[in-house]
Amino acid sequence: MAITQKRSAIPGKAPAPEQLELGELAVNTTDGKLFLKKNDGTEEIVEVGARWGDFSLGLVNTALVFRWNGTEVMRLDSSGNLTLSGNVTAFGDLS
Repeated sequence: MAITQKRSAIPGKAPAPEQLELGELAVNTTDGKLFLKKNDGTEEIVEVGARWGDFSLGLVNTALVFRWNGTEVMRLDSSGNLTLSGNVTAFGDLS
């Protein structure tokens, strides 16, 4: 069986269940999202890899910046300084 693909460049657009057959994939090239149709008794479109939100990791000047849902949550600069935003839970030895 071949995997077929559909695509859209419209921001925020996701396919409806009736637009995909089982085994087809849909890509939103503007948002960088991948979708498939699952059927566990009810047909549903799911975003592949999106269980915990939208993550991104990139360089900003000389710092490595991690964003979750568009908000910066961690920054590691070139001097080794780590900055965290939000609630932090730590386990083990922090020395």
